[in-house]
Amino acid sequence: MKKPALTILVVFCLVFGLRAQSPPQQSPQQKPEDIQKNLVQVEKTQAVPDKMKTGLESITAKDSITLLTYIASDLMEGRETTTRGYQLAAEYAASLLAIWKLKAGGDQPMMGRMMMGMGFGPDQPRQTPERSFLQEFAMKEITDSSTVIDLDLKMGGLSKTRTFQSGVDFTGMMSGTDSFTAPVVFAGYGISEKTVGYEDFKNFDVKGKIVMILSEAPGKDNPNSPFQKDKELKEKYAPVPPMMMMRRGGGGFSKSQVIAKLGAVAILQVQSSVKDSEMVNGLARPRPVSDERPIIHRQRRRLLLPGATQRMPWEGSPVVTITREMANAILEGSGQKIDDLKQKIDTTLKPASMELAGTRLSITTTAKTTLVTCRNVVGYIEGSDPNLKNEVVVIGAHLDHNGVSGEYIFNGADDNGSGSVGVLNLARAFASNPEKTKRTVVFCLWTGEEEGLLGSRYYVQNPLYPMDKTVAYFNMDMISRPYTEQNLNRMARMMQIPVDNEAFKKIKVSNFLPVSFSAGAGFADVVKNADQYVGLDLYLRESGENMERGMGGSDHASFAFAKVPWFFVITSMHEDYHQTSDSVEKVRGEMIEKVSRLAYMTTYALADK
Repeated sequence: MKKPALTILVVFCLVFGLRAQSPPQQSPQQKPEDIQKNLVQVEKTQAVPDKMKTGLESITAKDSITLLTYIASDLMEGRETTTRGYQLAAEYAASLLAIWKLKAGGDQPMMGRMMMGMGFGPDQPRQTPERSFLQEFAMKEITDSSTVIDLDLKMGGLSKTRTFQSGVDFTGMMSGTDSFTAPVVFAGYGISEKTVGYEDFKNFDVKGKIVMILSEAPGKDNPNSPFQKDKELKEKYAPVPPMMMMRRGGGGFSKSQVIAKLGAVAILQVQSSVKDSEMVNGLARPRPVSDERPIIHRQRRRLLLPGATQRMPWEGSPVVTITREMANAILEGSGQKIDDLKQKIDTTLKPASMELAGTRLSITTTAKTTLVTCRNVVGYIEGSDPNLKNEVVVIGAHLDHNGVSGEYIFNGADDNGSGSVGVLNLARAFASNPEKTKRTVVFCLWTGEEEGLLGSRYYVQNPLYPMDKTVAYFNMDMISRPYTEQNLNRMARMMQIPVDNEAFKKIKVSNFLPVSFSAGAGFADVVKNADQYVGLDLYLRESGENMERGMGGSDHASFAFAKVPWFFVITSMHEDYHQTSDSVEKVRGEMIEKVSRLAYMTTYALADK
């Protein structure tokens, strides 16, 4: 927890991006009739049907705060994945599921699994050991990683080598301890836009190669460039402000994802709008320090899921941002310089892609790697219908947060103690409700969300019930902080909603909740009907074929990539996100209550359909 009057801002913010990531493609400004269609406002809440009433009334603001006060206490030490604090929180949640008489959906005890393999006499039939509420699995922990890039250049009879250092010549993220050597190609801006006749990859094979590109799009200073005249293209390839990358997302447009799908083994990005002096100065300059905030230095580590069969978009080809000096050294064999190539493309608006003959790069990453274990919490209530009980609705939230640094604890009350309380609220509600749903309902608290959705991804690969029997997943992440006028306007701009729209003006800001869900699942009517008994002001956001950035940054992404229909609820983003100041006294129990009740009514309807 933060000390009195102290807050922390730990934002890694350089003048260049770490990923060749463009901002999400924003939809055209919405029409008034579409805004009205997606808004749900309830004049008077309806009486809850008797079959659901007991469960719904068990969800209260007071109980929500009681649960959260313990989960987000200093005793939990910030609930960082693999730590004692997280284990305490998981054991606490598991004990509550046991008290409420849910069935355990985690692992069988190791001794029980060993006993099953032993022989039994005729009077000693085998007994299946009882499961635990904890689903344990191994992860690779990677620390002390460093990367170097070696250039091997052959020009006629001349051979040259050069070594580039991370933090001096380039910056970026490498996956694990990857090391490889590959030829290099220059692919212009790395863009394929058939609508304007621009193709950097036309008749150009990048499979198995390292691809060098320029960021943004051609002709930034040329008003006749199609990438400037077309508003959507201009936004698509514009630089990403650092705060836009604050919350990791699986959706939105990304150059790196497109190039990775073409088979590139790595991507080198040169910043179009940043001078070398600015980039190098940014690398050399110490991180600015405010006297009003504590100085926290944290050991960098990464956690990976061994043998993961489901790769997320951000786990594609390694992406590094390089200086112009490094780019020119790589281009030397072609007789070209990066700024000359940029000017040529910007002027002609034609690609200049080329193989860099005799040029190879070796990327070598070393790191300390160990195996660690952590646990999801999994419990369930079996369905009442003999046939439908084999189908399930899963309700989940991540329990982990960012742990401890020195004397400071990242308590994570909103992120995501609040969503974890939401799952516990629903577990008790379904357990206490006399009339059970026809389908089975599974309740999960995930580990490793902050490290890359590791817990939910592991569950998807090792589910309690098969994925093809999972009819829906409902995800709750940060559900305790109501919107403010400022945050609501910011969200409206992001979703291309005119803030002066008459329908939108009627929203009660503190009662507002966006609800995102997968396209084609027919969930809009389910949510609208559920809200008749809760009375939140909702804005329904149906995902497109590719999840938008605001829809893709939490554990529902794991289920989305497994083709499971999903819901996602999140309240307002705020300045305490990932700060030590995300504490219990700033949350609103009434908001947790309302969001939990909406989730209860929605998932009950799906599970009982």
